[in-house]
Amino acid sequence: MYSELPNLIIAGAPKAGTSSVHNWIADHPQAHGSIEKETYYFVDQGTHMYREHANIEHGLERYKQYFVIDDSERPNVILESTPSYMYNHNALKYIPDLPTKPKCLFILREPSEQIYSLYQYFKNNWNWIPQNISFLEYLDSLRNNSADYKGNELADNAIRYAKYIDYLLLWREKLGEERMMVLTFDELKRDEQEFTKNVACWLGLDSGFYDSYGFPRDNETYTAKSNNLQRLNIAMRSRLPKGRMYNWLKSIYRQVNTSKPKGPSGEEKNSIEELKNEFVESNQRLANEFDLDLRGWS
Repeated sequence: MYSELPNLIIAGAPKAGTSSVHNWIADHPQAHGSIEKETYYFVDQGTHMYREHANIEHGLERYKQYFVIDDSERPNVILESTPSYMYNHNALKYIPDLPTKPKCLFILREPSEQIYSLYQYFKNNWNWIPQNISFLEYLDSLRNNSADYKGNELADNAIRYAKYIDYLLLWREKLGEERMMVLTFDELKRDEQEFTKNVACWLGLDSGFYDSYGFPRDNETYTAKSNNLQRLNIAMRSRLPKGRMYNWLKSIYRQVNTSKPKGPSGEEKNSIEELKNEFVESNQRLANEFDLDLRGWS
């Protein structure tokens, strides 16, 4: 066994298909994924994902422990995926200068849909947002700067964080254009195979692997059937070591106590449409700077 640093990091954005894309790339025979998909190793102190025992303040040798590779493997791509890196000062400071000169992939979702998905995810899959908070009330708390969702900065700053251009320009300045790819969730939904082959070619992987690949989904938002069981799930899962047993228990729980969430209500749809107006300017800048077709976002 040996350890190495990654040369690919999926650094954004949350709730834009990054978990699935991570697995699709890691499944490639020429690639190797981190032991934990999200290492959080470069998040800032004070964020809800900060882990004192696993942070860049301990140096890169501890980071290498997430990339234990069998001696028989010689992967061309080694990756991890922490989509909140896009917003973290530590990530911007350290990742571009890693010895492996990693490429960074950013997948962006239409802002109002991304915020609604975050709201559902943090309310249903976790307990960061209380069950009695409506989507409109959540948006009002963001607009009035009164959001305080148990220290979860992604929930507290959802509108500001969805103005992606403000963060991506900083990353481009540090990475350069060659080491940075910006794609959209729309492209992913439209054709998973074409999307992944595009990324594979950028990484120098044989895209033919995906001709017969199944493209499994991961980390989708759900609705819990029993809130009591969900509270137990939240309390226990952070204490369990990640691995085969964890994934098996996760699968059993999903079968027993979860269902797909209903789509947004009529009132929520109205709020989503109104929210789109707040991103017209930032989306236009984004389209111009990164040559993206964002006509479906209006």
